[in-house]
Amino acid sequence: MNSNILSFLKEIGFSDIQIEIYKYFLKHKTGTINEIKTELNYSYTQVYHNLLYLENQKLIESSTESKPKLFFRVDPKLALTQLVNKKMSNFKNDIEKIDEELKAQESKFGRCLKDISFYHYSNANLAYENFYNLFKASQKEIILTSLPPSMLKKLEPGLYEAYRRGIEIKFYFSLTDFEEISNYLGIITDILKKIRLEIIQTEQKTCQVIKYNDQIVNMGNILLDENYLNSIVFKENEAYHFDGFRSPFAKQAKNYLEVLTVIKRIEIEYPEPIKKILDVIKETQTIKTRDLSSKSKVGGAKLNEILEFLLEEGLIEETIIKAEKAGRPKRVFSIASY
Repeated sequence: MNSNILSFLKEIGFSDIQIEIYKYFLKHKTGTINEIKTELNYSYTQVYHNLLYLENQKLIESSTESKPKLFFRVDPKLALTQLVNKKMSNFKNDIEKIDEELKAQESKFGRCLKDISFYHYSNANLAYENFYNLFKASQKEIILTSLPPSMLKKLEPGLYEAYRRGIEIKFYFSLTDFEEISNYLGIITDILKKIRLEIIQTEQKTCQVIKYNDQIVNMGNILLDENYLNSIVFKENEAYHFDGFRSPFAKQAKNYLEVLTVIKRIEIEYPEPIKKILDVIKETQTIKTRDLSSKSKVGGAKLNEILEFLLEEGLIEETIIKAEKAGRPKRVFSIASY
């Protein structure tokens, strides 16, 4: 069984016995209680009660016509997807409960929302300012699910700065998330073209369909360092409500994304000559133009064009060293400090 699926089943409360019995069905498709207990070395009672649990979770079904009673698996893709959707629905309910509890606390004790790790905005400018601050504070990774292109354009500067600090960035999307926007993949790759990131296209939707203010809308997410879970309510190309909080739900939401069926993965990176030059500068820490040309095998006008691009992007720094004797000053390059 895929380790991600195994971890997911454990997280939602499946016991080791239940997982082992489900693995039996993934291998054999069908089985009776005696067949299962013989192969897995469990008692009749253990198998019987845990089969009832798996059937209640709609991972297996049973036939009352056969004797002994025969159990058989439900299509794993359908059954596991339903479990994932149920878990995400529970997340949303938990979030609503937290919101209600916090509002009650604020009313009772006069607490300010800034004193706790929960925040929500209807004002887009305040929301984007909060996202920029979260991006600056990120330590390891930023994961985004399908979001409106208009929002990605506003987030791009903050994501770019995070990328420059070495933060790993992933973007999950499905064509079913934005059926009304043609060429969604082309649009987001153009918006994020300056950022090295992995784009992951999945078969299942990555945003949730919810009801908000009597409207049917989508809800996408931004996850940071498995700590912060941010939700964005949007319709078509407009985002109009933002909330989030620091919670272990962020890690669970990440695990949910990792068990989706991947159609393809795309890595956006700089062209090979640019990558070579950056790698050489990182390796040497400081390097003169002539040595850089020799090590990277890129020279002349092409080298100058790439250096100017990297300087303009703020990825490298240039130091001019005056010649001790007559001659042109020397250019020395290093990776930009942040």
